[in-house]
Amino acid sequence: MFFILFITNIKLSTADDINSNQQQKLFEYRVTFQGLEQHAELADLLREIAVTVKRQKDPPISRFLLLRRAHNDQKLFINALKSQGYFDGHAGVAIFGRNSPYEVIFRIEPKTRYHLADPILRITPPDASFKPPTWAKLGLVQGNPVETARIIKAETDLLQHALEQGYPWAKAGKRRVRSQPEKQLIVVEYLLELGRRVQLGSVRIQGNAGVDESFLRRRIPWQAGVWYHPKRLDETRQALVSTGLFSLVRLQLAKNPDPQGFWPLEVELKERKHRTWRAGAAFSTDRGAVLNGGWEHRNLRNAGERLRTEANLGIATMTWNSSYDIPDFRQRGQKLRFSGKFEQAVEEAYENISMDLGAGLVRPLFGPGGEGSLTLNYRLSNVLELSTQREKSYSVASMPLGVSLDRSNDPLDPSHGWRFSTEIAPHLAVTGESAKYLRWNNRGSVYYPWPGISDLVLAGRGELDVTFGAERDAIPVDSRLYAGGGSSLRGYGQQLASPLDATGKPMGGASLLALSTEVRYRLTESFGMVAFVDAGRAFAATVPAKELNLLYGTGLGLRYITPIGPLRLDVALPMQRRDQVDAAFQFYMSIGQAF
Repeated sequence: MFFILFITNIKLSTADDINSNQQQKLFEYRVTFQGLEQHAELADLLREIAVTVKRQKDPPISRFLLLRRAHNDQKLFINALKSQGYFDGHAGVAIFGRNSPYEVIFRIEPKTRYHLADPILRITPPDASFKPPTWAKLGLVQGNPVETARIIKAETDLLQHALEQGYPWAKAGKRRVRSQPEKQLIVVEYLLELGRRVQLGSVRIQGNAGVDESFLRRRIPWQAGVWYHPKRLDETRQALVSTGLFSLVRLQLAKNPDPQGFWPLEVELKERKHRTWRAGAAFSTDRGAVLNGGWEHRNLRNAGERLRTEANLGIATMTWNSSYDIPDFRQRGQKLRFSGKFEQAVEEAYENISMDLGAGLVRPLFGPGGEGSLTLNYRLSNVLELSTQREKSYSVASMPLGVSLDRSNDPLDPSHGWRFSTEIAPHLAVTGESAKYLRWNNRGSVYYPWPGISDLVLAGRGELDVTFGAERDAIPVDSRLYAGGGSSLRGYGQQLASPLDATGKPMGGASLLALSTEVRYRLTESFGMVAFVDAGRAFAATVPAKELNLLYGTGLGLRYITPIGPLRLDVALPMQRRDQVDAAFQFYMSIGQAF
C-alpha cells in the first residue's frame, strides 16, 4: 500500500511541474522602452536594473504577478532618473495583449536634467590647518550634470582628506541638497566635523613577552611628533604582522594625550607559536618516492631571527637545506641570510656529492610580494659524469643578483595574478676545471580566472635560461641545465628532454626553454580537474637554437583540495616518444599546483 502511494505522489508531482511550466508559458512577455531614443546611456542603465529584463526567461504565473513586477521596476526607474539628475522625470508602464507573449511597455519621460551649482563646504570647528581639495578634484564641477553617486563619493573623499591631514575623529555631518527648479540647478552643502588634529606620540606595546621590544620598536616606520595619517597605522600594523610572530595585531589611539600634547599609539599583540614542524611526501614514476620534512624557528634569539631546515630523502637523491635570517639588518626590512645545502644525488646525467654555502642580503622591492637579493655563494662538488664516466672535483664561487615579484593570491593554489623572477649570476672557478661563465635565469607565470565562470582558471608558465662566456662541455655537469620531469616538462623523464649521447644519457645544456599551459576547473569544494600541455627542452648552445624542435607533453590531473593546499595527481604522455628513451607515460603526485 505504501509503495502505491509513493508512486502516486511521484506522478502527481510530475504533473504539477508540467502544469506549472505550461502556465508560465501563458505569461511570457517582451519588454519595450519608449522615450529614450536620445538618451542611450540612460537606456542602458534602466535595462541593467530592470527586473522585468533580468527575469524575462522566468515569466510569472499570472497577469497580476507580471503587473506587480513591472510596477516595481517603475519605482526603480524613478529613483534611477533622480540619481542621474532628472528630478522632474516620469516613468509609466502598461501591459498590452490578450495572449502570450504580452507586451510590457515602459514610457520614460526624462525631461530636463539638473546641473550642479557651486557646492558649499562648512567646517566645524573652523581650522586653518585643513586644506580641502578643490571641487574639481572631487569630481564636482559647476555646471556638470547631477549624479548622486558622485555627490556621495565626494563626501567620502572629503572625509578621507581630513583623516590624511591628521584628523582621526573627523566625521561627515548631515548633507543638504537644495534644488532651484527655475534654474534647473542643485546646490549641495557638505558639513565636515573635523575634531582635533593629532600628532602621534610614543608607542605602547603589550603582549610581546617572548619578543624583544627593541626589535619591534625598530620596525615602527615613523618618529613621535608626526601628524596622524591612516597610512602610518597601516604601515605599523604590516611591519608587525610581517614578522610572522603574532596572530593578533590591534592598534588604537590612547584615550588622552601625553604631557607634550602627543597621542600615544597603543599596540595589542598576541603571539603565535614560534616553532613549526612540516612533513610531506611526493611520488613520480621517474623519481620514485620522496619523503620530506622540515623545522622552523621564527624567533630564535627573541628578535625575529628565523632558522629553517629541511631534508628530502628519496631513492635517487638526499638533500639537506638550512637558512638563517637576521631581520632588519642595517636598515628596516633588510635581511642578512646565511644558507647551507648538502646533496647526494644519482641523476640520469651524473652522480654527485656537493655542498653549497651562501651569505647575502635580501630586501623588499616594488611593494608587497617584491624582493631583491644579492648573495655570495661557494659550491664544492665531486661529480661523476655518466656519459663519459669521468669523475671530477671542483669548487666554484658565484654572486647571484636576483629580483622576484609575486602578485598572485595564493602560494600553493593561485587563481589570479602573476609571478616573475629574474636572476643573473657570474660563476668563477676556485679549484678544479671549470670555465668562467654568466648564467641568466628567468621564470614567470600568470593566472587568469575565466570571466563569468569563477571555477575556471587559465594558467601559464614560462622559463628561459641562458649561459654566456662558456661552452656547454666546459661547465660542470651538475651545473648544466636540464629539462624533463614534473618541474619543467611532464611526460618525459627527469633530465631526458636534454641533449643525449649515443647511449641515451643526458649531457645537459647551456640554455633552456620551457612553456606550460593549464586549464584548471573546480568540480566541487574538494575536487578539481586540470588539463595541461607542456613544451620545452635544453639546448647545447648558449642560447636556444632558432629551430627550437621542442618536445611536447600533455595530460590530465586531479586536484584534491586540503587546508594546506591542493594534492596534485598528474598523468602525462610524451607526444614525441623516443624509442629506448621515453616511457609510455609519467605519473606525478605532490602537494601544490605544478606552478
